[in-house]
Amino acid sequence: MSQQIDEFGDRWFLENRGNHNQEIIRPEFAVSGRLYRRRSRSAHSSLFGAQELAPHSRCSVIVAHPDDEVVGAGALISKLNDVSIVHLTDGAPLNSSVAEEAGFDHPADYAEARRRECISALAVAKVPTDRIVELAGIDYYAPHFLSDLAKRITTFLQQNAPDIVITHPYEGGHPDHDSAAFATNAAVRLLERNGFEPPILFEMALHPSKDGRRRLLDFLPGASREITTLILDEKAYELKRRMFDCFATQRDALKSIPLGPEKFRRPPAYDFWAPPQLGKLYYENFHGGITRDEWIAMARESWINLFPEDAQTH
Repeated sequence: MSQQIDEFGDRWFLENRGNHNQEIIRPEFAVSGRLYRRRSRSAHSSLFGAQELAPHSRCSVIVAHPDDEVVGAGALISKLNDVSIVHLTDGAPLNSSVAEEAGFDHPADYAEARRRECISALAVAKVPTDRIVELAGIDYYAPHFLSDLAKRITTFLQQNAPDIVITHPYEGGHPDHDSAAFATNAAVRLLERNGFEPPILFEMALHPSKDGRRRLLDFLPGASREITTLILDEKAYELKRRMFDCFATQRDALKSIPLGPEKFRRPPAYDFWAPPQLGKLYYENFHGGITRDEWIAMARESWINLFPEDAQTH
C-alpha cells in the first residue's frame, strides 16, 4: 500500500502485521510495544497521537445522514474519549416509496427508525445519546439550505469548541455529502473571520464505487494530501460489525460496504464555485437528482451570502 507523505507533515500509518490483537504504527522505533515512525509534526498527530491512537482531544463528527459516521469512521469514533456527532439530515427522502420499501407507512416513521438505529450503533462505540445532534434536514435537500447549515454548524462549533472536526470531502458522490463539506468548511472560515480559534478539520473517506452498487472507504484520486489509514484489528472489526448490525433499515445498503480500513485526510483548498470533479457527477445518474449546474448555482449563491467579499474575486 503506497504512502502519501506531505512534505511538511508526518504520517501515522496503522497496520495489522499478523497480530490480530494489537494495533501498531509503522515503523521505526518502539514504545510500550508499539512501533512509530515520526517526521515533523502535522495536524494528523492531533488526531492520531504519538502514543495513543485517540488522544484526549474533543472531536465532532459532522455528517449528512445517520450511519455515515459509522461507515466512514466507526472504529475511530469508538477510540475517541470525547466525541459528538452532528447529522445534517434525517436520512429520509420525501419520496414515500423509499419508506414503504423499508416497511414504513410514512417518511417520518422511517426517519425515526434510522435515528433509533444510529443511537444504538453509536452506543456500541460508547457515544451517549446526548452527544448526538440532529439538524433534521430532509434527505437530498441539504443543498437548498447551505447558508443556514453553515450558520448552524458555526453556532454548534462555538458552543462546543471541539479541537478536531471530521466531515465529508467535496467529491460529487452525494449532494448531502457535498453539502456537509461546504457547510463545515464555511463554518470554520466563519469562525476564523469572527476571531475564534477554529478546530482542525479532517475528512473521512466515503465515496460510491464506479458502478454505484457500493460505497468505498477511499478518496477520489487526484488530491495530493497526506492520508492516515486506520487498519482495523480483530476487536475493531467485531465492534464495527456490531455497529453495522444495528441498522436494520440499511442492511442491504451496508452489506456490500467494507468495514475497513478507514482513511482520513486534511481537506484541500476547495473552490465551491466549481464542480468537485470533471465530467458527470455521481448523483446526476439518479432520476430527478440534482445536477452539477444546479449544485454550483446554489453553492455560489450561498457562498456570497456568507462571504460577500468573495463576490469580487470570482
